[in-house]
Amino acid sequence: MASSLASFTAHNLADVRDIISAAIADNTRLDVCATGTKKALGHAGDFDAVLDVTKMAGVIDYQPEELILTLRAGTPLADVETLLTNANQMLAFDPPDFGKLLGGGDAGTIGGVMVANLSGPRRLTVGAARDFMLGFEAVSGRGELFKSGGKVVKNVTGYDLSKLICGSFGTLAVVDEITLKTLPRPETSLSLLFPADDMAQATSMIADIFATPHEPGSAAILPHNIAKDARIDMNAPMIIVVRLEGIAVSVNDRAMHLLNANATGEKLDHGKSKKLWQKIRDVDLLAGMPADVWKISCPPSIAAGFLDKLRQQVAFDFYSDWAGGLIWLSGVSDKNFGGAVRSALGQDGFAMLMRDVGDSKAHVSPFQPLATSMFELHKRVKAAFDPKSVLNFGRMHDGI
Repeated sequence: MASSLASFTAHNLADVRDIISAAIADNTRLDVCATGTKKALGHAGDFDAVLDVTKMAGVIDYQPEELILTLRAGTPLADVETLLTNANQMLAFDPPDFGKLLGGGDAGTIGGVMVANLSGPRRLTVGAARDFMLGFEAVSGRGELFKSGGKVVKNVTGYDLSKLICGSFGTLAVVDEITLKTLPRPETSLSLLFPADDMAQATSMIADIFATPHEPGSAAILPHNIAKDARIDMNAPMIIVVRLEGIAVSVNDRAMHLLNANATGEKLDHGKSKKLWQKIRDVDLLAGMPADVWKISCPPSIAAGFLDKLRQQVAFDFYSDWAGGLIWLSGVSDKNFGGAVRSALGQDGFAMLMRDVGDSKAHVSPFQPLATSMFELHKRVKAAFDPKSVLNFGRMHDGI
């Protein structure tokens, strides 16, 4: 984590409290980070020093039989996945690894995943990262230690601050101890591929598939050029990818019924399916392009219309996850592309600039601009947790 700023290393929340208290007294604005793999997300911020929480790592308690994992925020995500795999369990929200996309390698931490609320393809059916955080301990921007939630699934009382902390990008508090809900890893999985003429037909077909009793878990839409790069050989403008997971007998039976209902479908076996969904999750399908990358969240019903409007203004590559509700866009880095994205989307969704290879952030906010009422609400929340703005000031929005 290279930086020309003064750096303070915290080993525990007592250290964090002392560093934040000193920052409040000195009006020092802190850049809170661990390995720095997600520093490219959001604004560069306005900082006087770095609060390094890399040392706040390690597993505190793991009870596989109870599906509960308590660990420290600086624990490498790779270590968490190894631990859970050995116990035949997983984080069901499918946390992505943006190392290839953002250039940070595979050094990301579980804390970074949670405070950015990063969720993968299974988010469509199981929920987001924030839905799996049972509790946490943190220090606010006031220098005060606080806890929320607990270490059992039913122990949720008072305000569910996990929902607020997840997605706050470290602007409200510095998190250490995190308790997560785990789930058993499926015995096997496979994917079904279906051709579609365009985005509108693809989203409609996926809706029909999800209306069946065959329990699809994930659904993506790949344009032909993206599918070809992913080594999918199907001659169609759009290729629908549907993932089925569970015990082998059930998965094969459900796949048979869906293929019988659509004779144009094809099956992708477990190994190939696993590799494809990892590429979809981690945005590897666009990461190699020398271009900006945008993350668009919108209702699947408007995805086709949004892409049609955008195509009238600029050229781009894309693919979609979450049955059309998440669109990954790749386009030229200039002052016009971001404006075109926001114009085409309007108020129907959220657009976030994930990777800026040029100077796009000089012309457009990386986070979705807030309406006046929402901006005032964000200011009030920030003031409640961090009245002196010592934590990641300006990371998400100017002035807060």
